[in-house]
Amino acid sequence: MKNVLYICIGALFAVLAFGSCNDDIDIRQDYDFSLSSWYLQEQIETGETVEIRFYLDREGDYEKAEYEIGYIQMEGKGEVTDSEGVRLVNQEVRPLAEVPELDRENPVRQVFTLFYRSTSARRSELKFFVRDNFGQERELAVTFDTVNDTAEE
Repeated sequence: MKNVLYICIGALFAVLAFGSCNDDIDIRQDYDFSLSSWYLQEQIETGETVEIRFYLDREGDYEKAEYEIGYIQMEGKGEVTDSEGVRLVNQEVRPLAEVPELDRENPVRQVFTLFYRSTSARRSELKFFVRDNFGQERELAVTFDTVNDTAEE
């Protein structure tokens, strides 16, 4: 009689365990993200280098998500470099993982810094973009008015 009771209890647990399984598990890989920056000064002098601190905030963490960064110089002339002085090329992308001093402490917020140096006497307007390996892309426009005594380039 004990064996029948154990079998019945075992069968009941098996039914409850397998009956509560759900095949509709949502495994996300392409989490949404945003690109923002810390406070930026509004005016720079020709030849002055300014720090641009970026924040890549993600809705979730997928370890195989890869990001790349690039920029387009919309107006003016200048150079974008990383903390080691390596230039980023206008209208080309670079893996974000290669940016020195990329802060990965928080898995859903990555912080990194780039530097911009204006080489013209005109206003500088840049459009930075980050894209992931799932085709999502976010942009951030950055504008600096140039303080000069002359308006020549």
